[in-house]
Amino acid sequence: MRILVASLALLIIPQTTFAECATPQDTFLSCTFSNGKKAVDVCVDGDMLTYRFGRIGKAPDLALSVPVVDADYTPWPGIGRAIWETVTFQNGKTSYVVAGVIDRQFSDDEKDEVQAEISGLIDVNEGEDTLATLECDAGSVEFAYGGSIYDAKTAAGQCYNLEEQRWESCQ
Repeated sequence: MRILVASLALLIIPQTTFAECATPQDTFLSCTFSNGKKAVDVCVDGDMLTYRFGRIGKAPDLALSVPVVDADYTPWPGIGRAIWETVTFQNGKTSYVVAGVIDRQFSDDEKDEVQAEISGLIDVNEGEDTLATLECDAGSVEFAYGGSIYDAKTAAGQCYNLEEQRWESCQ
């Protein structure tokens, strides 16, 4: 009888486990670390931006949220071989800089296809000091360059001032 009651309680009580973003369009960056033992998901969730990091299938070790309009997000400036974007989350004195990168390899032969390597990382900083750099497992990275956060910020009436390198009202 106790086993039956315990089993029913597990079905009724909502489980808070690590989950991916609702849709690929909501994903800024998602990847695994340490050969798939841990993962990060940075997602647009309505008017919020969320950061979840932890063991797969478990409650996140760290979950942070910030309104999209307040997100410290740097879009790709449009130059260079590598396409990159970053978003920074604050947790007290500690910052988590999440970066997605598409490194494009161009050939001298115009007939060759452009090769692209997608990668991601998290820099954990305290002030000016880098405490750790976590690199995503190769092949595990989903990076939505130019979508998700950019689209959410522009939908909220913000425009990126490339010269000033900051977001401001489009008015």
